[in-house]
Amino acid sequence: MLARRRRGTARPRWGWSGAAPCTAAQLSASDIDLETLLPGHQSPSEQLTLALCDLGGRYHRYLHQVELGPTRAERMAALRSLLDQLDLLLSQLNGLPEHARLQISKLTRCNPIPAERDIDIFQAHCNDEEAVRQVGEAAVGDWCTPHAALATGDGELMDDLRGAADRTTDLLCALDTTTAAAVAIDAKLPLLEITEGDESDLVGFAMVCARIGRLRWRVEQTLDGLEHQGGPERFESLQWLVWELCELYRRETGQPVTNSAISEGKYKSRPQSPAGRFVLAAVKALQPAEAWIQEPDHRIAQRRDRVLHQGYLGKAVLYSMREYVAHHSSSGGRRGRWKRGRVTL
Repeated sequence: MLARRRRGTARPRWGWSGAAPCTAAQLSASDIDLETLLPGHQSPSEQLTLALCDLGGRYHRYLHQVELGPTRAERMAALRSLLDQLDLLLSQLNGLPEHARLQISKLTRCNPIPAERDIDIFQAHCNDEEAVRQVGEAAVGDWCTPHAALATGDGELMDDLRGAADRTTDLLCALDTTTAAAVAIDAKLPLLEITEGDESDLVGFAMVCARIGRLRWRVEQTLDGLEHQGGPERFESLQWLVWELCELYRRETGQPVTNSAISEGKYKSRPQSPAGRFVLAAVKALQPAEAWIQEPDHRIAQRRDRVLHQGYLGKAVLYSMREYVAHHSSSGGRRGRWKRGRVTL
């Protein structure tokens, strides 16, 4: 599988964090004509402006976490590096002589991490990462003294093992938060496969190997999932904002949300319905400032910049509203053109 895996040219964005404060967007009553776009709204204009500012703040935070975070290629590059390092660590563990395995087992059993401590999927992931650190700490033992190294010849072997464990720990800590969360929460969690019995002298060694092996498996599953995702990356933050604005329109006006791009008999490629004009105006008013986009964590490739481009917003809002209307319309009250499908007799 590793031999067949295609290697990309992207570089990981080590250390990137999706953590960001939720700061209300800057919006005044003059930035959007609520009296015209929300006729007969129930809430005062000042309260509606504050609600839009709150939506804008959350939208900016979601942009930071999703669209402006690491690309799919950058995330895959990080996972490939981590997978290679885990393979190296496991190969060094499997290549240890039995007396070295016994020593590691003895040292790790002083602070064991039994399977019973895996109370949930996130805690199990933390325990598996802790097993990597335990190996690195166990490799710094009495056997690494110069006298022991001359006597057994294991000093260099343990130095290599400690270096591999420390490097693996560094990569786990440097993984961007989006990818780290996918490995820790989204990947499946198989049961630990322990080959040694509870009374065996090698049970501690078997436990850390099983945990590191499971961690490697989950990293590989996350990487496989990203590699099988086709097409362009979705702009989920914009769709979230559009749906929230549609709900606001429906609550304030009491009118259903409709979606159309036809005006005066011509296709305009942007919303033309009353709800669509409000949503599009609000989306444009809530776009982040250029200075915010140019912050170091927000510098993105040109091909991803279209999500924030004013010329693209109209079409993106139209498509997002189309999904909203389709999702919220009952089968009996659905209006508009039906998609052509295959008839089965």
